[in-house]
Amino acid sequence: MEESQAISRPQRDADYSGRQADCIAALRPAVADLAAVSQESIVAAIGGDMTGDLVALAHRAEEAGWSFKEASAAIESLAREYEGAKGAIFD
Repeated sequence: MEESQAISRPQRDADYSGRQADCIAALRPAVADLAAVSQESIVAAIGGDMTGDLVALAHRAEEAGWSFKEASAAIESLAREYEGAKGAIFD
Protein backbone atom coordinates (compact mmCIF):
# COMPACT_ATOMS: atom_id res chain seq x y z
CA MET A 1 0.00 0.00 0.00
CA GLU A 2 1.26 3.46 -0.84
CA GLU A 3 1.93 5.56 2.25
CA SER A 4 0.72 8.86 0.85
CA GLN A 5 -1.55 9.88 3.72
CA ALA A 6 -0.04 11.05 7.00
CA ILE A 7 -1.77 9.78 10.12
CA SER A 8 -2.41 12.35 12.84
CA ARG A 9 -1.33 11.71 16.41
CA PRO A 10 -3.81 11.44 19.30
CA GLN A 11 -4.42 14.64 21.27
CA ARG A 12 -2.92 12.98 24.37
CA ASP A 13 -1.07 9.77 25.12
CA ALA A 14 -3.59 8.78 27.81
CA ASP A 15 -7.16 7.72 27.15
CA TYR A 16 -9.61 10.60 26.69
CA SER A 17 -13.21 11.13 25.66
CA GLY A 18 -13.45 11.07 21.88
CA ARG A 19 -10.16 9.24 21.35
CA GLN A 20 -11.73 6.55 19.12
CA ALA A 21 -13.47 9.23 17.03
CA ASP A 22 -10.10 10.98 16.64
CA CYS A 23 -8.51 7.69 15.57
CA ILE A 24 -11.22 7.21 12.94
CA ALA A 25 -10.65 10.75 11.67
CA ALA A 26 -6.89 10.21 11.58
CA LEU A 27 -7.23 7.03 9.52
CA ARG A 28 -10.06 8.14 7.20
CA PRO A 29 -7.80 9.48 4.36
CA ALA A 30 -5.54 6.41 4.39
CA VAL A 31 -8.50 4.01 4.38
CA ALA A 32 -10.07 5.96 1.50
CA ASP A 33 -6.83 5.57 -0.46
CA LEU A 34 -6.78 1.86 0.31
CA ALA A 35 -10.43 1.48 -0.74
CA ALA A 36 -9.57 3.01 -4.10
CA VAL A 37 -6.91 0.38 -4.83
CA SER A 38 -7.94 -2.70 -2.83
CA GLN A 39 -11.65 -3.44 -2.53
CA GLU A 40 -10.72 -6.89 -1.18
CA SER A 41 -9.06 -5.29 1.86
CA ILE A 42 -12.18 -3.23 2.58
CA VAL A 43 -14.42 -6.29 2.34
CA ALA A 44 -12.02 -8.20 4.61
CA ALA A 45 -12.04 -5.36 7.16
CA ILE A 46 -15.84 -5.44 7.31
CA GLY A 47 -15.58 -9.09 8.29
CA GLY A 48 -12.95 -8.31 10.91
CA ASP A 49 -10.11 -9.84 8.89
CA MET A 50 -6.83 -7.96 8.61
CA THR A 51 -5.14 -8.33 5.23
CA GLY A 52 -1.47 -7.42 4.85
CA ASP A 53 -2.41 -3.90 3.72
CA LEU A 54 -4.64 -3.43 6.76
CA VAL A 55 -2.00 -4.72 9.17
CA ALA A 56 0.54 -2.36 7.61
CA LEU A 57 -1.90 0.54 8.02
CA ALA A 58 -2.57 -0.37 11.66
CA HIS A 59 1.19 -0.46 12.29
CA ARG A 60 1.55 2.99 10.71
CA ALA A 61 -1.16 4.18 13.09
CA GLU A 62 0.81 2.68 16.00
CA GLU A 63 3.83 4.71 14.92
CA ALA A 64 1.62 7.82 15.13
CA GLY A 65 0.61 6.98 18.70
CA TRP A 66 -2.57 4.91 18.34
CA SER A 67 -2.79 1.35 19.65
CA PHE A 68 -3.06 -1.51 17.18
CA LYS A 69 -6.45 -2.35 18.72
CA GLU A 70 -7.73 1.22 18.27
CA ALA A 71 -6.48 1.34 14.70
CA SER A 72 -8.02 -2.03 13.82
CA ALA A 73 -11.40 -0.96 15.21
CA ALA A 74 -11.19 2.34 13.32
CA ILE A 75 -10.30 0.56 10.07
CA GLU A 76 -13.26 -1.79 10.45
CA SER A 77 -15.58 1.13 11.20
CA LEU A 78 -14.31 3.09 8.19
CA ALA A 79 -14.66 0.05 5.93
CA ARG A 80 -18.30 -0.29 6.99
CA GLU A 81 -18.80 3.44 6.44
CA TYR A 82 -17.24 3.22 2.98
CA GLU A 83 -19.41 0.27 1.95
CA GLY A 84 -22.52 1.96 3.35
CA ALA A 85 -21.78 5.10 1.35
CA LYS A 86 -21.26 3.02 -1.78
CA GLY A 87 -24.62 1.35 -1.24
CA ALA A 88 -26.34 4.71 -0.76
CA ILE A 89 -25.28 5.77 -4.25
CA PHE A 90 -27.55 3.10 -5.69
CA ASP A 91 -30.56 3.77 -3.44
